[in-house]
Amino acid sequence: MAWSRFFSVLGALTLLAIPPWLVAAEPALTAEGIIAKAQAAVCTEPGKLAAVTALRLEFTASDEKGKALNTTTLTLAAGGYRLQTTADRDRGFEAAICAGRLEGWTSNKADALSRRSLRALPYTDFKMLKEMSRDDLAFFAAPTAGGAVSYQGPSEIAGRKTEAVVYRYESGFQITRHFDATTFALVASDQLTPKGELQRQQVVSFTRVNGISFPAKEIVFMAGRQSGEVTYDQITVNPTLPAGLFDFPSF
Repeated sequence: MAWSRFFSVLGALTLLAIPPWLVAAEPALTAEGIIAKAQAAVCTEPGKLAAVTALRLEFTASDEKGKALNTTTLTLAAGGYRLQTTADRDRGFEAAICAGRLEGWTSNKADALSRRSLRALPYTDFKMLKEMSRDDLAFFAAPTAGGAVSYQGPSEIAGRKTEAVVYRYESGFQITRHFDATTFALVASDQLTPKGELQRQQVVSFTRVNGISFPAKEIVFMAGRQSGEVTYDQITVNPTLPAGLFDFPSF
């Protein structure tokens, strides 16, 4: 034991004698490095992420007291296709917003007795929706031509140390993602509403579908105040999509 302790002390003294410039430094964090680790946290098989060309997410939104408000189905497909439909069965309210191949549209029905309205989206909104769809299907990958990512630095959310990465798209769409500083799992996402208020979706739990990790429940904060929750009831990877799903509808 004495010899072992002697060599331990000798080894420590030897390390102290090494010039500081020879000690390997931790590599500096970059947006690209964080993204690679975040994708590895989502799925250990990169080929599975690349094979995802469509997603269907069904989720329920609740208020801050836990009362269910409405249900939404979000369908995404490669090429920037996006269809989001929301319904409130109690009031008969229905709404949809879509980005198709060449145009975007939105429809609305205030209640069961109202007529359904339908209008085309301005091109700027259409382009932003398409980029939102590409972002959701990219599994944290950097935007392609016209966009960029940047490392914002360390942050802390609900007592967890995180690393923040900002995603900026050509259309003006921007989202900041906060990844756990140790596991690099997604902790929260920040976006500005059309009114300029900060909306944060903080991940509470995850679920795995086809070996891929998805948020199962999120708490939503608006301007720092908890405004509700989102629970993902069903997630389908590469669902079969009916022909004409993203086309401009005729009622």
